[in-house]
This record gives sequence, C-alpha cells and structure tokens, in this order.
Amino acid sequence: MSADMSADKFVTVGIIQVRVIKGIITDQQVDVIVNSNRPDLDLSKGRASNALLLAAGDVIQTECKQKYPNGIQDGEIAITSGGQLSCKAIYHGALSKYSSVQDEQTLQTLIHACLDQANTDGYRTIAIPALGTGFLAYPVDTVASIMFDSIHKCAHQSLKEVRIVIYTSENDCFKKFLAEARTYLPKGRGKRGQSKGNTDGHKIGNLAVEVVVDTLSSIQADVLVCSGPKDLQLNNGALSQALLEVAGDEMQEELSTNYPNGIDFGECAISKGFNLSCRYVYHGALPKWGSNTPDPSFILKKFMYECLEEANKHSTKSVAFPTLGLGALQFPVDQTVKLMVQTLRTFSRKHRQMNINKVIIVVYSESRDSSTVKSTLLKELNSPAAVSKSVYSGKIDNVSINVIVGSITEEKVDVLVNSVSTDLGMTSGTAAAVSAAAGSGMTNEIAQDYPNGITYDDVAVTSGHNLTTVKKIYHGALLPWYSKRSGSTKLPDELLEEFVLKCLQKANSSGHSSIAFPALGTGYHKFPADVASASMVSAFDDFCKQTKNKTVLEIRVVLFASGPDLQQLEKAFQDELGNLSPGNSTKESGTAGKQASNTKHIPLRRRVPTVAPKRGTKAYLIYKYQEAARTPPYWTKFTCQKKLKDWNLAVKSGASSHMENVDQNTFQSIEAAFKSTLGIAQIVSIHRIENVELFLKYTDECQRLFRKAIVEGDFVPLENVTGSSGPAKTMQYLDSTMLKHTHPEINEYYFFHGTKPQSVAVISGQGLDNRLAYTGGLLGTGVYGAEDALKSNGYTGMDTNGCRPMFLMRMCLGDIHLTTSTCSFTRPPCRICARQVCSSHQEIFDSVVANFQFREFVVYDRSQCYPEYLIWYK
Repeated sequence: MSADMSADKFVTVGIIQVRVIKGIITDQQVDVIVNSNRPDLDLSKGRASNALLLAAGDVIQTECKQKYPNGIQDGEIAITSGGQLSCKAIYHGALSKYSSVQDEQTLQTLIHACLDQANTDGYRTIAIPALGTGFLAYPVDTVASIMFDSIHKCAHQSLKEVRIVIYTSENDCFKKFLAEARTYLPKGRGKRGQSKGNTDGHKIGNLAVEVVVDTLSSIQADVLVCSGPKDLQLNNGALSQALLEVAGDEMQEELSTNYPNGIDFGECAISKGFNLSCRYVYHGALPKWGSNTPDPSFILKKFMYECLEEANKHSTKSVAFPTLGLGALQFPVDQTVKLMVQTLRTFSRKHRQMNINKVIIVVYSESRDSSTVKSTLLKELNSPAAVSKSVYSGKIDNVSINVIVGSITEEKVDVLVNSVSTDLGMTSGTAAAVSAAAGSGMTNEIAQDYPNGITYDDVAVTSGHNLTTVKKIYHGALLPWYSKRSGSTKLPDELLEEFVLKCLQKANSSGHSSIAFPALGTGYHKFPADVASASMVSAFDDFCKQTKNKTVLEIRVVLFASGPDLQQLEKAFQDELGNLSPGNSTKESGTAGKQASNTKHIPLRRRVPTVAPKRGTKAYLIYKYQEAARTPPYWTKFTCQKKLKDWNLAVKSGASSHMENVDQNTFQSIEAAFKSTLGIAQIVSIHRIENVELFLKYTDECQRLFRKAIVEGDFVPLENVTGSSGPAKTMQYLDSTMLKHTHPEINEYYFFHGTKPQSVAVISGQGLDNRLAYTGGLLGTGVYGAEDALKSNGYTGMDTNGCRPMFLMRMCLGDIHLTTSTCSFTRPPCRICARQVCSSHQEIFDSVVANFQFREFVVYDRSQCYPEYLIWYK
C-alpha cells in the first residue's frame, strides 16, 4: 500500500477495507451514504444535509416526515431511500454540538448503528463523512480514532468496504484521518504492527504453553483451532475467512459435506488443514459476550476442552488456539485469558499422561491491543493456580460448617447442590460447570426422569456420573433477586432458604453425611452477598436445631475462586455465621460449645432498624424492602396502626375498599395539579380510595423495585433519562405533604387516568386492569398515566349529571425505557438489547415512557399502580 493513502488504495481494518478519500459524498458509488443531521430531521438545515437534499431530491425529506414524525434522538439513525442518488439507502444520524466527552459516546453509538444496520440490511459498501468535525466542533483526532475503532470492532457479515469521505477543502481533517489509517498498515509500516515470532514459553503440568504474537494461518502446529459462525460458512467470520483464504476452498467443501446443518455453540467440527501448516483444523462457534443462554464463559471452556480432548485422541503433539472471543464477540480480555488458562490447567490436571505436549496461544498481530492481550496472558500464566482456602470453620449443634474458596466440582462429598432453571437448563454459572463435569450421563438422566422440568418447590435428584466422588446431585430452581413473586407468595430469599433446608432434609433422610453448596443466588440471580449468606445460614441453623437424628455431619459452602464478588461473599458468610446465637455455634478454636438454646437465629439482613435510615442511602433502600408494609399515615379507616397484611386478614372480601372525603389541603393540592392543564373544568368532589387489598399488591411491587435498586444501583430519575423532557408535571403542583409519602428512589409519581363513569366502581374495587384496557394504545396493552389532566380528559365520559371521572393514581416506573416511536409492547423491553422478547438476558425495564405530543407513562403490570384519588368534575 502506498504511503500517501491515495483514493484508489485501502487499508484493512479487521477484515473490512477502508478508504480515506477527498471528495463529495453524494458522488460516491456505494450502497449506503451516511448523513449527519439534526434530531428533527430537517434536511434543509446544515450545509451537508442541504447539499444531500439538493442531490437526492425532496423525496427523502418526505420519507423522513412520514417515517419519523417525532424525529430521532442523538445517536440514532433514520433510514430513507437514496432518492435521485445511485445509493440504495441513506442513513441520517443525529448529533448535537460537542460539549463534553459524553458526546463521544453518542458519536460511537451512531457509528456502530450505521455499521450494524448496513450489515443487517445486507449492504457491502458504505460512505461516511467525518461526522461532527465541522459546525458541531467534535475534535478531529477523536472522531478519527472512534471511527476506525468502531470499524475494527464491527461484526463481519455483509459489509466489505467503508469509504471515509472528507470534504475537498478540509485538508487538516484529511491529514489526521490518513494518520489514523496508517496505524492499521501491515507490520513494520505503522504502530499497530507487531513482529512475528515473538513468543514466550511456560509450563502447565506436562503442557508447554507458548504465547505468540502472529496470525493463526502462519502458525505451524498439528492442530489449528478456529472460532467462526455456527453454520460453518467460513466467509462469514473474520478468523475463519482468513484461514479459508490460505487453506483453499476444499476446506469449505469438506465442512459443508460433513456438517450440512452446521454446529451448535461449544461443539467441535473437524476438517483437514489442506494448504495450512497443520494436519487438522478444529472449528467452533461462541456466543457474544453478555448472553445468558448459553453462557459464553461455559461455552468457551467447553469448546476449548473438547478441542484438547480431540487433539489428544488424534495423537497430535501441538495445538494452536487464537485468543477466543476477542474482537467482534466482545469478550473482555481479562475474562478470556482467565478462562483459557483455567481450561488448560483443568485439562492438564485430569491428564497426567497425554499425547499433546505443546499448546500455542496466538495473539492476533494486527490487533490494536495485542500488547495488552499478550501481557495479560503472561501475567495469568505466571500466577499460581487457585487453591482452596478456608474462610470459616465452625459447628452448629455438632454439625461442621465450612466455608471455603475453591471449585465445587472438585469437592469430595456425598451430595452436591446445583441451581438450575425450571426447565433444568444448565447453561450458566455453577450449573454449567456441574453439567460439564458430570457429563452427558447426567443430562440424559434428567431428560428421562424430569421431561417436564421442575417447579420452584421441587428438588430434582440425579447421580454424580463423571463426578465419581459425588453420590448424588440435587437440582433446584431459584427466582432472580428482584423478580416478581412466583406462583406462590414466596419472595426470592424465602425460596432460597426453603430450597437449602429441603436439600439438607433430603440428604439426611437418605443417610448422607456431607453436602456442598455453592453460594446460591449470587451469580446469574444477582442476590446481594449478605442476603444469600443470610438465607443459607438461616436454613443451616434451622436444620441443625430442628433435626433430631442427624446423619449429615458436614455442610460445606464453596465460593468460586474467580468470582467478581469473592471478598464480599467471604465477609458476608463470616459475619452471618458469627451472628449465630450463643450456644448454637462454636468456632474451631477449641472453645467448647454450650448446650443448644432455643433462641431463633435472626439473620443480620432481617434485623430491621426501628428508625428509618437517611433517604438517598442504600441503607434506606434495604430498610424499605425489609419493613412490614402499612397503609399511609393519612388514611382514616384502615389506619397505619396495623400492618397491611393484618388489615387484609381482618376485612372480608369485597369490604376491603372504602371512599373517604379528602381534607381541604389535599383538595387544593390535587386541584392545582388538575387545573394546571384543565383550568376550565370545575371540580365537584375528590375522594380518597382506601383499598387494603390493592394497596398490599402495590407495596409488594414497590418492595420488588427497592430490591432491584439495591442490586442494580439507583434508578435514573425521570428527568435525567436520556431524551426526557423533564420531571413529572403533576409532582410540581402537588403539596409537599403529599409528595413526602412517595418514593423517587423507585421513580414513584402521581399521574392522571381518565375513565368512563361505568368503570369507576370496578377500578376502585379491583384496580386498573391492563388486561381489560383499550387494545389500541400506541404503546400496547398496559395501564396508561398522564401528567396532563387535559390528556386524560379525552378518555372520560359523562354521567347523567354531566360529571366526568378521573383518577389520580400512584405509579412506580422503576427502570424507565424512553421511546419516541409507537410500538405495541406487551411488557417493557429488555434492558440490555431493547428487544421486546429476549431469552439472552433477565433484565427488563419496568415501564415505558413515550415522548409524543403529550408524554405517555405506561406500566404492564397492574400492581405497579394504585388509584388513590377519584376526581369528579364538570
């Protein structure tokens, strides 16, 4: 490639050809042209947009108005045809003027959106201007770096060429983009280049492990391992395509013949090496990092281990692995390195005699962070293998309680406990490790004995199979920490405690003497360390004190050595076990235990303070989650002297609802909010609805959201959500005496809800039921709230006296998804990928807010709102 980077030359970034050229973007013969625009999509504003409009014609402005009547947000793209241009599509991206480094993230999001959309649409070529470097004042160096980095990380599908088009008069900008492009020149031509043959050797057991900075196709080894697409169409993966170009088409033909249906994640397909310097190539597929089903960590280890097993069977001496998962799959470097080295150590430990004597780990020499990857690998290889260590050792009523750091699949116990999903899937966390260690025998036994899965109250039992030192494995399903309740009324921590107790009782009735638990709930289910430890220790304590004839004499808790929350878990179990009531526990220091007392062990996390901690603290969130819910202090019939559950038991079905006239202060407060947008109306009456059954369900939902906030961190307030037009208007008019009983910590607000007169009694007695709601809502079938009484007025009707009803309801928005487009949701979308239905992540938003002419506030669980006030007006 010539040093001047002329327009007819390109640099390869990842596997995409990138050209930096001077010219007019509308002259480019490409599939897609990218245009930087304002969020309102007015193409007549701005030099570049106006030039594009003149070249493409008014049709693209018409498309923008029809498809995106409310415009788009910064970082998003609008898609139109090419109009009179030769391109197939134009992507219009929104950016605001540069003000801080946070705008750089928006730019990155926009570039990723353009590249991903081009791949999704099946386009091969795209032209992008130097986005933001003109009037918007983004730093040119920063834009160049972000653009090339985004291209480098782009998942290869259809896109083959990116043209970065710099306006002809922008010489300085052109030079800086050229400078960034040169850093991607081949070795010896730029800063990205690394010398080949740069190796470092280490030993893991009988395995010699070398770290090489090179390209995989250049390595001489008996086996090369390649991560690529599941369908084994090698042209669709960066690494697999690079190998195919050297190996020749015969390798693709062999795979297509032998594996016509492709492979699943973690499986190994084998081909000959053909023109490569190897005997075999092992092909596999990995999921993208962040997926939960299947778990990427488990799949990487499974695939790598199977490759080593296959290589050993083929009597090969050397195997070369790339750094699996880095690049388009977005595995973090430190996690990839740990997983690969752990797998090598596990394989070496289980194969004292083996044919393989050398493993080569190849760091891609053209990678921008090759030096970082290499140093991380060397650091991990030089670190000692994780060994078990004791965290706590003591006794409860002669039963040994040991908490250790290690690997649960290496424990020698009668019973091993495993957390699974209700369909007995084992694709993440401890379950994946247990499944891999126990082997297919356990999978087959589960399929035969539990074809319909299990419920949350079940304990499924299998043999240990390949875990030869384990007699039985107990499998149970848990709820995520901040999930809604299961079919029963159990909370996630209650379900965890019951499961642990059932496992202990079953082990005891079967005559087993030892049982090992992982730190249940602390991985995928996101239990806080103190909650998980408290639930488990409480179950230990109950078992030891309640069981007379005990055969179980040792309970072991195994904390995962590489877990991110290891220190918190160690401290949590030490604190909780140290909190055992006197006489029930003796530490192994030689102190004799007193005779067991009847004092009930109260877990630390259940010791609710008598005075509420300061608001705005995590302690306050925990307090609100743990407190026994009561009615608001201003209720007059169902007073807060009793707990809500006690009131619910005290009143008969149908008598749990009461209407009460509000006091003058409350009347004036609600009237101010109501008349802020509907000032012409006259309020006839306002009543407070005291319904203990509905309010109990509402407080349950509030406590679920307090749980979620404890784990996920503070919710973003409505006014701070990206794209929000500000705080809820209703809250700005209501009196402070009303506001102090709401909780902004979980985004709890008052909103209006208009209805027909004939629905008032049903809503007052049974609540706002989204299942009976109008199905034509712009955001699907949910419960809608409005901050403007004028908006809700459109949904009301008059009674025989000419009066209209409207509710002022509490609504807990929790984690808010904000949108500017209509979509028929049935529940809030995934918090990670924004899909409506997502099987890869458990986190979903709790509500949807839409920016239309009036803001819409929608929840899809009727328990997330409570109709507290009924307004009649003319």
